[in-house]
Amino acid sequence: MGPESRKRVKTKPHLIIRIKEEWHFDEKAKQFVSEDGRRVDVKANLPSRSHVEYRVPKLAKARKGTLSKDEANMLRYFNVMLPAGSDPSQYLEVVKKWPCVKKADPPRDVRLPGQSGSK
Repeated sequence: MGPESRKRVKTKPHLIIRIKEEWHFDEKAKQFVSEDGRRVDVKANLPSRSHVEYRVPKLAKARKGTLSKDEANMLRYFNVMLPAGSDPSQYLEVVKKWPCVKKADPPRDVRLPGQSGSK
């Protein structure tokens, strides 16, 4: 089955970010916080109804010190969720300028096998 016979998977508009090691996410304040106390208000330059969520929420609930090095690294990855109808590419440069962001990317174009002959 070639790429032309795959159906696009619909996902909510979002960006994928990895934060720098010296930063963490304060879930109550909904802000990124550095070791020296600097804060990034994620809603400041994003449309209303935007929010941030961990890529692996279950790890965020684990007690500190119980995670492996790789699991702790996964806590640096987040989805910046945008309202329906938003174009993530419009906000990519804004998010890249946040001091906490090490890397920001648009979501991948995900396609699943479809029925034969369909596009």
